[in-house]
Amino acid sequence: MYCKTSVRAMVLAGMLAGAATWALGDMATGEGTPSPFFRDVTTGYLLQCSFLSPRPYCWKDDKTVMLSGWDVDKRGGHVAYQPDCRYPRGFAFHSDWFKLVDTSTNAAITLRHQVARQTEGSLTLEFRFKLPAAMDGACWQLRDLERPGVGIVTSSGNLCWETGKVLLPYEINREYGVKVIADITAQKADVFVDGEPRGQGLPFIHPIKSVDFFLVGTGDAATGEMFLNPVNIYKGYTVNETFVACGPGKTPADWEVANGSVQPFECGTKPDIFSLKLAGEATRKIGTWKEKTVFECRFLLPGKADGVRVDLGGVVLERAATYRSNFWYMAKVIADPKAGTADVYLNGKLLRDKVAFAQPKDHVRFSGTMWVDDVQVYAWRDYPADYVPEPKPVTASHLLGVQSCSLWREGTAYAGWDYIHPYRDKREPCLGWYDEGNPEVADWEIKWKVEHGIGFEQHCWYRPNNAIHNPIKDGVLDHGIVKGLFNARYSHLAKFTIMYTNEGSGETNQDDFRQHIVPYWIEYFFKDPRYLKIDGKPVLSIYELGHLQRMLGGVDGCRQAIRMLREEVAKAGFPGLILLMELRKADRNTMKTMKSIGVDYIYAYTWSTPDVNVQRTNNIAQRDAAAAEKLGMLPSISMGWDCEPWGAKGGGWVPPADFKTLATWTRNDFMSGFPADSLGRRMVMLANWNEYGEGHFLMPSALAGFGYLDALRDVFSAGGPHTDAAPTAQQKRRFTALYPKE
Repeated sequence: MYCKTSVRAMVLAGMLAGAATWALGDMATGEGTPSPFFRDVTTGYLLQCSFLSPRPYCWKDDKTVMLSGWDVDKRGGHVAYQPDCRYPRGFAFHSDWFKLVDTSTNAAITLRHQVARQTEGSLTLEFRFKLPAAMDGACWQLRDLERPGVGIVTSSGNLCWETGKVLLPYEINREYGVKVIADITAQKADVFVDGEPRGQGLPFIHPIKSVDFFLVGTGDAATGEMFLNPVNIYKGYTVNETFVACGPGKTPADWEVANGSVQPFECGTKPDIFSLKLAGEATRKIGTWKEKTVFECRFLLPGKADGVRVDLGGVVLERAATYRSNFWYMAKVIADPKAGTADVYLNGKLLRDKVAFAQPKDHVRFSGTMWVDDVQVYAWRDYPADYVPEPKPVTASHLLGVQSCSLWREGTAYAGWDYIHPYRDKREPCLGWYDEGNPEVADWEIKWKVEHGIGFEQHCWYRPNNAIHNPIKDGVLDHGIVKGLFNARYSHLAKFTIMYTNEGSGETNQDDFRQHIVPYWIEYFFKDPRYLKIDGKPVLSIYELGHLQRMLGGVDGCRQAIRMLREEVAKAGFPGLILLMELRKADRNTMKTMKSIGVDYIYAYTWSTPDVNVQRTNNIAQRDAAAAEKLGMLPSISMGWDCEPWGAKGGGWVPPADFKTLATWTRNDFMSGFPADSLGRRMVMLANWNEYGEGHFLMPSALAGFGYLDALRDVFSAGGPHTDAAPTAQQKRRFTALYPKE
């Protein structure tokens, strides 16, 4: 669907000098009136877009790059972004910049994104923009199906409310953060720019009864560029402060801050690099709360914890733990004022339950020398009656580990569902076009894995390239773990590991690896009771040997870094570490190098083939070559490989019956060839859980339903007959809000 906006300036006689009234014409879609998109969202994001990696890694130059979820009218120009995502040099998971480039004097370039329909209450729009040169007619809107209710437009060097009120003169080549709180019921909006109020109670441009779209466009007559990133729309939070809509050196108007300001801190993925730097006190009033409430925040102490205080509604965190310096912590408190107790979580793990607190406070408050970010306050919601049914785990004869890659949180992950949607007849998940990181999604995944004998999930873990040399606040594509798994109801039934995926992201060096990556792994992952340990030893995988050597200083540098890693793991109280490394061939020279740097076992991430005979041959060749180098090897089997959505044709899938035969051969014939004490006798790696773009996905989908999982259950467990459950259409409405289809 394509759209176009026509912005016409109408200078009204009698207006004060410098003021103008602007009207935005109706948007022509070319395909008739769109239908509303209905989803059940009480608290959460309706749109969260950072324009990350819009181009799949093997996408050809002659193919149009899609902005997944967006309707794009390019009649006035085009979009551009950096990194350019071209493999290998431009392959990365952050956004230096994204921009609309207008090259026409009679047409605009326009982006439009549908959101789940909202008909009452308030929602918040946030975005950042920069204009390198003056541009009249640039606009940002919240619309129903036909016309805008909220509209901001540029005119004569001013940022204006679309009915004419000047919000502020804008400076060219300066980035601004904008926040709009739109009250649909009252038909009024408050506008903040760089955290400062610029318009209060502004009447909607048109009396719309719903919000269905966000639209952004350049001016019809203007040419030039508009840098844009990110764009967020959310609802239901008492507080949701990421500081991304505030200007550097400023503080949001709804915070009381003494000796502190918002500053860029490249500890997470661009563009969300803004945090509150504090050397005094910051308070955000939240009003009276009488029901069970959730408080979340991130904080870093650059020095000692002396004088630091984190007070979340009356629950004081420094009483619950001691903290290391120069390390980002993730705190969550679920407070029940009627019981006077709270459960405190740190880095996704329950730290203390039923902590007593005197009485609810009407604020969150941070005191001392620290950095603060991602402050959220919202009402607790009990699980609905039709929540994911309680899993019924089966006991497996072998330890099955399934690899995964969390690409499916639309707008903040990779490429997007638009690339998969044309192939939905085979690739649509039984979860629908799900929002990865939603705990309900994680609970369905946990249920399916444990009921079919899968013992753990190995998540691809990245850190942002732009955050090198800084402590890690956010990993890249880590939402499946930190937002989904860590908050899932049934997470106690699941085990997980990480694979340090050092391609496309994860840049490091000796000092950064020691100071930032290793502490993050230990505190967030290895110390988690859900993290897989074998004989008490955490299991860690590393993706690619060549990148590791390049970053850490060759073979000697890798050996030094891995030795240090093992020492730090021992200091943390573990009896050791089991280190895996991915390899898809039987090259003894490569294996010799891996052995020399301290790798314990190798395995294949995938064999990139649906041919089960080739998979058998490859497994045997790799096992025998590894044995010759006295290096451990783990069996790896796959349901196939087909990258067509990413732009590379070829491949296919193993029929479930043949996959069952391959699994039986692995169990009965292949694994018996390992030494008695080898992990290869009891552990199998599976490719892949959820890579719908590369085309290996064991997760139930339109291709084979539960066929692959049932094959694993039959071969590796004695679970017997069972019934596979899948979410209903009504259940899926709760976790498919970010991708506006179906």
